[in-house]
Amino acid sequence: MKKEKVIGIGVLLGIVILAVIVVVVAGNRGKTKSKTENEAEIQTQKESESEESKTETASADKESLNEEELVEENFRQEGITEYEKINLADYESQAGIDLSEYVSYRFYYDSDGLKIEGYFSAPKDLLDGQKTSCLIYNHGGNQDYGALENIETCFYAYQLHTICIASNYRGCGNSEGEDQFGGADVDDVIRLLDLCEQFSYIEKDAINMMGISRGGMMAYEVLRQDERVHKAVIVSGLSDCFMAYEERSDMQTVFDSLVGGSPEEMPEEYEKRSATYWADEINTPLLIIHATGDEKVSIAQADKLTEALEQAGKTYEYITFDGNSHGEIRPEDGEKIKAFLEEQE
Repeated sequence: MKKEKVIGIGVLLGIVILAVIVVVVAGNRGKTKSKTENEAEIQTQKESESEESKTETASADKESLNEEELVEENFRQEGITEYEKINLADYESQAGIDLSEYVSYRFYYDSDGLKIEGYFSAPKDLLDGQKTSCLIYNHGGNQDYGALENIETCFYAYQLHTICIASNYRGCGNSEGEDQFGGADVDDVIRLLDLCEQFSYIEKDAINMMGISRGGMMAYEVLRQDERVHKAVIVSGLSDCFMAYEERSDMQTVFDSLVGGSPEEMPEEYEKRSATYWADEINTPLLIIHATGDEKVSIAQADKLTEALEQAGKTYEYITFDGNSHGEIRPEDGEKIKAFLEEQE
């Protein structure tokens, strides 16, 4: 009996010792885990502080760049490696103004796998490290007729005191691809929106747009698809391709070739390019300017569009003036455009 009692006490003592060991080990594991989590948190904090430091350093570096260096650095960050500075001194005598406080570039960017020719101009005082508004300009014409050259964006940068960026749509100027007159080439303009959003000196909520003639059609199509445009100005804008086809026999071969057929053959394609049919889908505030006697894009198109905008309850201002000019921006219109774009909502 005594032997059995001793054995029983030994077993009990062993169980107690084992339990103590388990508790100690568990406690140590808890401490180890806590230490590991602590180290992980410290490392995460260090990485976060490092990223913040890099951002601050990058901002400081940008502030130390001159205007040309800042533009070129932004180009490179967006994968734009082909660009050249435009010598504005060559145009000063022609323009009759001092352009020494402006900077301009020709560059090439990718759109749907095509190399598209773009232009950039800005007053140097808007490249001071602060974010500012910009204007995307859509030119008129088709194919090489009306294609941008070196000075157009600088003209608007000067007239409106804004950063101005534009493109020769595919098939225009030195851009690759084929002109589709408001088809997939609208993507070339939308791609400029993407670029403007990323440039360090542009306020992404203040990207405006202006379109003249065919450029008005391009602008309307962008506004239908993309609401990132803050405000839009349309001068002598093409807004109804069905009407345009009937009004101008000299443009019918252009429409047939670039759109792919006549309105009777391809009504869907013509409607896609005609804002009068979907004015209710445009939510961007508009300033529309049109001459009453415009012989290239009739004022009847602008009248029809503004009626549709009115019925849809959209925000727009409509300015007409007597004359037969097309795409002309009179001095008073320039002041109105500037005030419209700068006006706080």
